[in-house]
Amino acid sequence: MTAKVTLETLVNTTLRKINSSTSRMQQLQEQISSGKKINRPSDGPADARRILSLNTENNKLEQYSSNILKAKEDLAENERVLVNVSEHINRLRELTVQGNNDTNGLAERNSISIDINAILESLLQEANAKSSGDYTFAGTKTTTKPFTATYDANNKITGVSYEGNQGKIEYRVGPGATVQINQTGEEAFIDTNLFTTVISIRDSFENGVKSSGLDELINAHVSMTGLVAKAGSVARTLELTENRIEDAKLSIAASLGETEGADLTEVVLRLKEQENIFQATLASSTLIFSTSILDYL
Repeated sequence: MTAKVTLETLVNTTLRKINSSTSRMQQLQEQISSGKKINRPSDGPADARRILSLNTENNKLEQYSSNILKAKEDLAENERVLVNVSEHINRLRELTVQGNNDTNGLAERNSISIDINAILESLLQEANAKSSGDYTFAGTKTTTKPFTATYDANNKITGVSYEGNQGKIEYRVGPGATVQINQTGEEAFIDTNLFTTVISIRDSFENGVKSSGLDELINAHVSMTGLVAKAGSVARTLELTENRIEDAKLSIAASLGETEGADLTEVVLRLKEQENIFQATLASSTLIFSTSILDYL
C-alpha cells in the first residue's frame, strides 16, 4: 500500500533538508575561519575531551616555565652577590697578610684598617641586597631588612645582627619537583662569622697590632665558594628541567594540532559539496511547489 504524501509533508521535508544544509555549511565555514575542526564539544565529544586534557596539561607546563624563569632570575641575583662577597673576602685576605707584615708600623696598619672598614660597609650592602623588591638573604622574611649594623660615635660598625629567618624559598618546577633558590643570611654571613672577623681585623690594625683573623677569612671564603657552587648546580638543574618542559610543550602542541586542526583543503571541498546539495534542494523544491500549486488551480 502506497503512503499518501501530502503537500505539508513535502514542505516540511524540504525545509528540513534546507535547514540541514544551511547548518552544515555554517559549521564548515566556521572550521575554515577558525582553522579548527572542533569549535564546541558537540563537534566531537571525544576529541573535545582530549583537547581539554591537553590544554590543562599545557597550562601546568606554562606555570612551571614561569616558575623556572622567576627562579633563574632570583638565583642569578643570589649568585651575583655571593661572587661579589667572595671577591671582597679575597681582598680582605690580601690586606690582612699585608697588615701582618712585620715591616708595617702603626701608620701603615691604620691605613689598611681604613680600606678594610670600606670593604666592611660594602659587605653590609651586599648582605642587604634586593632582587625584584625582595631582600635576597632574609629567608622567607623577604620584606624585612635582614642585617642591621650598630655604629660607634665615629660612625664605624661595631656589630651586625641578623633579622631574617631560616626559611627556604622553593619553586615548583615540575610534577612533584621543587627547587630551593635562596640561601639565608645566616648561612652566608653569620655561620661564617664574617662580619665579626672583619671588625676584629680592622680594629687590630687600627690599634697598630697584628690580626689573627686570617684563618677565619680563609674559612669564610671556602664557605662562600661552596655556596656559589651550590647556586650554580641549581641553575644547571633548572636549565635541564626547562629543556624537558619545552620538549613536552612541543609534543602537546603537536597533539593539539592533530586533534583540533582542520584540513582546510578537505573542508573547502566538503563546503562546495554542501553548496551543491543546497542548490539542488532549492531547485527541486521550486519544481515541487510549482507543480503542487498548479494542481490546486
